Amino acid sequence: MNQMKNISALISLFVIFSISCSSKSENISTQEHLEEINQWHENQMASLRSETGWLNLIGLYWLEEGLNSFGSGIDMNLKLESDIFPDEIGTFELKDGKVFFTPNIDGVTSKAGEVNGKTLIFDQDQGISEALSFQSLNWVIIKRADAYGLRLRDFEAQAIKKFEGVDRYPVDISWRIIAEFVPNNPPKEIMITNVIGQTTPNLSPGSIKFVYDGSTYKIDALGNEEDEELFLIFADATSGRETYGGGRYMYVKKADATGKIILDFNKAYNPPCVYTPHATCPLPPRQNILDLAITAGHKNFGDH
Repeated sequence: MNQMKNISALISLFVIFSISCSSKSENISTQEHLEEINQWHENQMASLRSETGWLNLIGLYWLEEGLNSFGSGIDMNLKLESDIFPDEIGTFELKDGKVFFTPNIDGVTSKAGEVNGKTLIFDQDQGISEALSFQSLNWVIIKRADAYGLRLRDFEAQAIKKFEGVDRYPVDISWRIIAEFVPNNPPKEIMITNVIGQTTPNLSPGSIKFVYDGSTYKIDALGNEEDEELFLIFADATSGRETYGGGRYMYVKKADATGKIILDFNKAYNPPCVYTPHATCPLPPRQNILDLAITAGHKNFGDH
């Protein structure tokens, strides 16, 4: 009997603790919120400028089966639009889902050192995805549906040097909404189309339902069981006007023990396609196009 009382007491304490943590996470002062969003924004700007950011992406080339020559020469299959790099840097070979690279010059390196001959740089089945570099260039192979692409970066790209930040709406705590997670049992697949027209199934564990100005809205979320956050792709009444026409993205932490989610649209950010024409951004599914002007988060950038 005493053991049962102890177990009941522990359960009660756990419930109280969970509710307490939930309440604490829901309550935040206007100043704390402003500081949080400003820090998030600065992190976003730093990420765009970083080596893995989108400002340095200068090319996306789709490989044909067989040999694909690469360089700035006029007769290259994958032509680098720059006259400061060699005419022929090397050759990519796509064969049965594997990609090999053979350098035609000295100075091409991987994390293991200089690449001197034909090297396997991509094989999804074996988990191989090797980035290579030459001077300020860096490239890696990506796979989109059944297509294999060369993603090329220049760490000294002019876009980085000219970048002064992204405009955004004023931080507004009213767009920090306590929403409800509505699970899909079991998780379902929804079809997502990207900007190059490829459509693929994506796992959706549930939707996020929220109320704003008396009306109820819903966004289908994407994510796997092991993910700590859910990914949202949405468009709204500002899309194509003040914000990017292809929608915006957000990450949100998964629901707490009560099924609540903090949905802070001040953290809505632009897809990569806003910063480079060489990205393969997923677009919002029809059900995530909201009849609501979300005047929070990042605005459009450049002439996209």
